[in-house]
Amino acid sequence: MILKQLANSWLIVPVAILAGSVVLGIILRNVVIPYLAKLAARTKWKFDDVVISSVRSSVILWAIVLGLYLIVQTQGLPRNIAAASSRALGVLLIFSVTVVVANIGTQIIEYYKSVITGLASATSLLKNIIRATVYSIGILVILDDLHISIAPLLTALGVGGLAIGLGLQETLSNFFSGLQILAARHIQTGNYIRLSSGEEGFVEDLNWRATIIRTLSGNHVIVPNKNLAGLIVTNYEQPSPDISISVDLGVDYSSDLDKVEEVTIDVAREIQKTVQGAKGDFDPFIRYNEFGDSSINFSVILRGNTFVDQYLIKHEFIKKLKERYDKEGINIPFPIRTIYMNDGKAND
Repeated sequence: MILKQLANSWLIVPVAILAGSVVLGIILRNVVIPYLAKLAARTKWKFDDVVISSVRSSVILWAIVLGLYLIVQTQGLPRNIAAASSRALGVLLIFSVTVVVANIGTQIIEYYKSVITGLASATSLLKNIIRATVYSIGILVILDDLHISIAPLLTALGVGGLAIGLGLQETLSNFFSGLQILAARHIQTGNYIRLSSGEEGFVEDLNWRATIIRTLSGNHVIVPNKNLAGLIVTNYEQPSPDISISVDLGVDYSSDLDKVEEVTIDVAREIQKTVQGAKGDFDPFIRYNEFGDSSINFSVILRGNTFVDQYLIKHEFIKKLKERYDKEGINIPFPIRTIYMNDGKAND
């Protein structure tokens, strides 16, 4: 009975410390952190919002680690057990802080990707670089805390890195090609591009290995960064997303060309002002360019806001123009070929 009472009395303090640390963590997470978040929301600087959001998930863990550390230091444990426990708690604390710092870095990239020019296309790759860098530093700090010399490790990593580099030439080539693409800023997330190999679509992501292109049909085309860096790329979003739209037409040789021009421009102007995706302030024009086999050919130049807007603009323009030509009596001829038949007479 006396031993049981002694055991119970010995447990009172550790249990009280641990319970107090848990309560402290809950108060910090549910009361203090939300209050700080409200204060941070009032500032124009967004870094504090990101820090508070990332710290909130680890507050209770840190409070428990603090409680366990107090228990180890105050309960008179054997020196070797106390030292091992303190070291284990230190490793846990360093690892949790490493995770939080990595989350802060990735959230900052995610938050500012739409603000900083060129950052959106670098999001995935930069996140991976930040995670790798922060976790590497965290591991080195943990090893130093455990009194493990990192000098031989760094030497081994240098030699091993050379061997790994030789074995991962393809991967490293894609990685550094991705960095080169990001640095040049010629391709960014959301751009509509066409490769000289024939693939085209929206750039959806640029990661450490490949660039992901989403085609208009919704499929993904995955292009290794090394290959992309060696291709000729047409970017329809740079330096401006506007696009000229050329529609080739032809009218009968008997047509009044002035009237054809007047009617065509009238329809084109209507399309520019009413169709979604067309630039309302652009004045369309036509240019006659060829005496064809059965028609006088010309091109109508319109303008859209983006590359994909051309499809709807052409669709509506062709419908409206055909309807208007029918009303005005303007004929779009079928291809005609005249064939002269020889009946075998010498003078034919």
